[in-house]
This record gives sequence, structure tokens and C-alpha cells, in this order.
Amino acid sequence: MKNELILMSHGMMAKEMLNSAKMILGDQIDYPVVCMSPEDGINGTKAKLVKILEQISGDKKIIILADLMGGTPANVASMAALEDSRISVVTGMNLGMILESFFSLEEEYLEKKLIEIGIQGILKPQVQETEDE
Repeated sequence: MKNELILMSHGMMAKEMLNSAKMILGDQIDYPVVCMSPEDGINGTKAKLVKILEQISGDKKIIILADLMGGTPANVASMAALEDSRISVVTGMNLGMILESFFSLEEEYLEKKLIEIGIQGILKPQVQETEDE
């Protein structure tokens, strides 16, 4: 069974992360996004999500990647997950997670894989100084 992904964020972050993914993978990656504006609040954000959910067939598992645990987008997604067993929510969305999702949409435990990818992407690169000759 193929998973469906929805990206949710404060401001335009979700849309711009999708645009960044398109720079790398091309237009073949295209997920619905919910970008919460300052005027939306909980009700406006919920309305945006409901509109997207209504377009997804009933037999698909839905994973919502949200920007920040405890923020309104994640809270709205979590409320939707309580009402719809197809939905699971993963917070801490980053570009690596979005890119990996494209290649793994059919995996049964995609949420777990995306969390692992997100964690693996948080590193402090080792910088080596070079000697000038």
C-alpha cells in the first residue's frame, strides 16, 4: 500500500521545503502542503488540512510531516489523527526526510524510517584545517 504525505508548517516553510526538494528531484515530487498564516489560527489551519484529506482515497495511509512538535500545525495534525486512523504525524520535518520519503512511499513503516533519516541528518561536520604551502 502506498503512503500519502502531507507537509505542514508555520508560514511558507512547507511549501519552500517542497520547492527545495523539487530542485533536487524535479517536479516528480509533489506533496500537498498546509502553510499556516498568522490569520489562520487553529480553525483556519484545520480547514486547510481537511480540504486536503477529503481528496485522499480511504485506503491510503497518510503521514503528516510537521515542522515543530507542540506548534499549531502539529497539534492540528494530531487532532486529525485522533479522528482518522489512517493518519500518523511526525514532527521535526527536514529536507532529508522529504527527499527520502519520495523513494520510500510504499514502505510499511515509513514513519520510523523518516524519523531515523531526520535524526541522522543532524550532525556537526568535522572541519579539517589545511596547511598553506
